[in-house]
Amino acid sequence: MFIQTPFATVNDRHELCVDGVSVMDLSNKYGTPLYIMSEGHIRSQFALLKDKFIDRYPNVLPLYASKAFSCLAIYKIAQEYGVGIDCVSAGELSIALKAGMDPTKIYFHGNNKLPSEIEYALSRGVNHFVVDNFYEIKIANEIAERLGTKVYATVRVVPGVKSGGHAYIQTGAKDTKFGFSSHDGTYLKAIEQILKAPGMEFEGIHCHIGSQIFELEAYTTAMTHFVGFAKEIKDTLGVEIKKLNAGGGYGIAYTHEDHPLDFEVITSAIMKTIQEGFAKNNMRMPMVLIEPGRFVVGNAGITLYTVGSYKDIPGVRKYVSVDGGMTDNIRSALYDAKYEAVVANKADLAADTLVTVAGKNCESGDILIKDIMLQDPQPGDLLAMFSTGAYHYTMSSNYNQLPKPAIVFTYQGKDRLVVRRQTFDDLIAYDVEE
Repeated sequence: MFIQTPFATVNDRHELCVDGVSVMDLSNKYGTPLYIMSEGHIRSQFALLKDKFIDRYPNVLPLYASKAFSCLAIYKIAQEYGVGIDCVSAGELSIALKAGMDPTKIYFHGNNKLPSEIEYALSRGVNHFVVDNFYEIKIANEIAERLGTKVYATVRVVPGVKSGGHAYIQTGAKDTKFGFSSHDGTYLKAIEQILKAPGMEFEGIHCHIGSQIFELEAYTTAMTHFVGFAKEIKDTLGVEIKKLNAGGGYGIAYTHEDHPLDFEVITSAIMKTIQEGFAKNNMRMPMVLIEPGRFVVGNAGITLYTVGSYKDIPGVRKYVSVDGGMTDNIRSALYDAKYEAVVANKADLAADTLVTVAGKNCESGDILIKDIMLQDPQPGDLLAMFSTGAYHYTMSSNYNQLPKPAIVFTYQGKDRLVVRRQTFDDLIAYDVEE
């Protein structure tokens, strides 16, 4: 019935439950809007990474993509399963380190790493960088030399493969702000500079072609290109790569119309393409890394809202408004993302009312779901929106000075608060009064 079964069920009072915990009880305890994360689902996904990748192949490492969902709790769970992480800012690094993450399992991404961020990372033992541009090579080398350490560089190469969902999340085509171009040999010049830099050591190449990918061919095509890049690096520069980061972008189901690829199917195809390609070209098999983020947490999330006002425009549309909106879920407005939802206190009743779910922000574009059949939503009812675990909390804002929601983890019939709700005092915490 629901996207993230078996973690979402309905009790005998028609109430939606997550990991056996009633969302009505969660609403009474923590209020709304509320981010609910199924720790059961998160652990299931991390276990899949361990069982079907870490334990199946030698010399591999999955890196959880922090940008999908970042907090102390998620990093602590990742460590239990032997999973590393990738970070795109010093802020993400700081949280990961405070959570006790091994700095040698942290990979630092980003198309504009600031000098202060590079120094922050290197001074704390985070040496693995996914290098994105020539300016970064220059300043990273200078800072590493000054600190008496090294940057272990994986070069992000743009393969010219266009894949993924919305245009904003396609990253592998020629026209992208990320990485070094492959079509004109720019990536080879970058590697050549790194090989000459005393504060850096070249380790390998990195691929990322987009997010929400449902086509297996996109991965095999990209990896075929990367085998070719590795051969070109060897032939041109006399160096064999030690690492190949195959990226992430694994699609998930936001609605029942989505049909994501099975994780094992993706990784088997990636590994087969790499293994056969390197053997054919008489090159040593490199360490292989992958970067799942949305795959781990996306379906784990439910955002719980309270229904407020409603407006019926005859012959046009019936709006129901909730106590959140684009401040806690920008994806609907930014990507035209589609979601499914239920009235959580009537979860197994007939969905017989066509409505459009609007947010409370002062923007016409603050529409969470356009035209969905729901269980006759009335003021005071609870609305549960599914698959909101990735890129919701991490992209949330205080627009209209709305406090950010709390985050609750559910697991085996219990709940725990992992991020508290913001207060009005938090909204002025950084204001300076003369």
